[in-house]
Amino acid sequence: MLDEYKLNGKTVKVEAELEADIADKLSLMSQYMGFGASEIINTALKRFVAVHSDFMPPAGTLTPKKLK
Repeated sequence: MLDEYKLNGKTVKVEAELEADIADKLSLMSQYMGFGASEIINTALKRFVAVHSDFMPPAGTLTPKKLK
């Protein structure tokens, strides 16, 4: 299961603002487990997307836009 955290494939940089307590927890988790923040965030978002299909538009209606 720990292999699930590895970044596989092409990556892109995304800028996001986090609540301070979440950023602190992310830092603690990263230090404790030895994974980079990007790996933890990537895994968390994959899990969020898998559970929240209601956030996705119907197939074929929209295409991903470049994030700024």
